[in-house]
Amino acid sequence: MNRTRFQLFLKGMAMGAADSVPGVSGGTIALITNIYEELVDAIKSLGWHVLVVWKREGFMAAWRYCKGDFLLTLMTGILCSLLILGRLILGLMENYLPFLLAFFAGLVLASLYFVSRNISRWNLPAILLFLSGMSLALLLANLPIAAANNNLMYYFISGAIAICAMILPGVSGAFILILLGVYGSVLEALTGFNWPVIIVFVSGCLCGLMLFSRLLSWLLHQHHDLTLSALTGMLAGSLYLLWPWRVARDVSLQAHAFTSYQHTWPGTYAELTGVAFSPLVGLLLVACGIGIVLLLEYVAGNKPGSESG
Repeated sequence: MNRTRFQLFLKGMAMGAADSVPGVSGGTIALITNIYEELVDAIKSLGWHVLVVWKREGFMAAWRYCKGDFLLTLMTGILCSLLILGRLILGLMENYLPFLLAFFAGLVLASLYFVSRNISRWNLPAILLFLSGMSLALLLANLPIAAANNNLMYYFISGAIAICAMILPGVSGAFILILLGVYGSVLEALTGFNWPVIIVFVSGCLCGLMLFSRLLSWLLHQHHDLTLSALTGMLAGSLYLLWPWRVARDVSLQAHAFTSYQHTWPGTYAELTGVAFSPLVGLLLVACGIGIVLLLEYVAGNKPGSESG
């Protein structure tokens, strides 16, 4: 049991690290480590009925009903990752962004296989939903980015929106926060223990999560293959955000201002930035990302051809 909880804690750490990086989703990590549907169902169970069970059968019955051990262990891992790795991720983004993007591109590429194998039949509706999911991810990647806003209500709304993306494979909650103009300020609030911002943002996340998890759970149980087809499309579309040789325009983490960026070839990237990022190094980092996914699959006990959903 202790070993199982420790493995779950590590999966939470991986989800938190993934959610810190624009273009990557913690939901992807949950999916490839075989805890995605259990996570969605556990979140869905958190509602008024838990209080009814508590009143009728006691606290432990309510705790078991909402899979309290599972959620507490996983969320502790996510929170620890955000607190411990937040400054590291911020530093890597400022100084080694292409290296980071190449590594996560490998994660996503390998994840595509492990996610898509859970779809039992690729018929026309599944293919159309895959293309729709990919188009949605590309659309989100090209939306204009909002100006920074330090209003507490805006943090609440941003949390409610971003948390929905954080549990969707291929839709980056961090990138949604960038689009909303609050990514830098939220990350700095977490690492700097700015409690008013943290409390309001987390409250927004909880409200959004309660509502969205119910819809997502229903879709997974009633239309499993079609829902996974759309999620796989979103995952594929997120690769656009992870092209390592991209040049940001007017990006300032300190000012919390993110504008647009352009994709370039490696040679052009070196000319524009003065930083040489070799395609060979990029491929090696992609291979490392793929290796991490294979390791996670091994830890999760999944093998090609087995049922993991």
